[in-house]
Amino acid sequence: MTNTNDEQAVLRKFRTRHVGVDLDVKLLRLRLKAGFNPGQPRVPAGEPDGGQWTDGDADAGRSRPNRNPTGLGASPSAMPGRDSAARPSGKPSAGQARVATHVGQANSPRSPHVRHTVTLNGGRRFVFQTEGATQTVLDGAGKPVSKTLWTSQGPMSLPMIQRVNAPVARQALEAGRQLYNHLSIGNTRDQRACLAFTAKEFRPNGSILPSLSFVGMLSRVETEAVCTKLELVQRLSNESMEEAKLAGPYSSAAVFGTAIHTRLRAKILQLEDTTLKAEVSLLKKVEEAPRDFTAVRVDVLEDREFGPICVYDLKTGRRGLSSARTIEFATRLLGYGRPIIVIELRPYE
Repeated sequence: MTNTNDEQAVLRKFRTRHVGVDLDVKLLRLRLKAGFNPGQPRVPAGEPDGGQWTDGDADAGRSRPNRNPTGLGASPSAMPGRDSAARPSGKPSAGQARVATHVGQANSPRSPHVRHTVTLNGGRRFVFQTEGATQTVLDGAGKPVSKTLWTSQGPMSLPMIQRVNAPVARQALEAGRQLYNHLSIGNTRDQRACLAFTAKEFRPNGSILPSLSFVGMLSRVETEAVCTKLELVQRLSNESMEEAKLAGPYSSAAVFGTAIHTRLRAKILQLEDTTLKAEVSLLKKVEEAPRDFTAVRVDVLEDREFGPICVYDLKTGRRGLSSARTIEFATRLLGYGRPIIVIELRPYE
């Protein structure tokens, strides 16, 4: 007798892995409907990202710093959360959250004790309290939104008495995305900002409801225990940038970015590693290179058929992770029913 459950599982997997094109079209239509503003601020000509949009819109998150071609990131002394007292991140631009950080006396690289307070545009506030391997997210009233233990298998949600409604869950994820962009500026080879969330279909309207799991800085050991191909993808990204530089010059930063992304995709395909996949993102292309119809933008996915799915989000410009891209990840990976971990990856970081 045919196992109906097995057939349904195979069918769900098949549908999930073949919705990419349809999803890209829908996302593009939504993005176009929202309207790209031709008058939106752009990076001045002559800079590495000259002509690209800056992150002044509500979807953008935190603007990226001006990184030099060597990829040298912030020094440890410039890392967010190094000061012993709470400090704001400065006046936020439109749609950008305000982040204040307080580091506890017991804080150490192996056992972080840090509290980030994120105030969204409009005043809604969330607190991310990390003590060792446990992170608790609280709303502005001090009520718990989530509690997560980071393990060698990824984020593990701890039981909660209070049930969080859908609007609060969405706002908490937005606060987590903004904090993730804030922390990603301080990425180094030895530590990375990670954003982890799950996604499910929200009844009764069938919309996607991502649920925040964890956002914070993790050591290289902690990150690679879960996302095992991080070092490999980083090395291939570095090689792709070196090769692209040698093949230059380029007419614009968007064309240079395409050269890097295209080379990385080719290298991933050449590996023939069943756990790695380089997916082309139309939305990412529209966000980063809207006027270049030949542009290519890829994300590298690590899927070991168990545990979290790791998304290596290759960045060659200033933009951080937008809310639209976060929902894109949630929609694409909804059918897997497993945690999604996003890690920003830049050549030479």
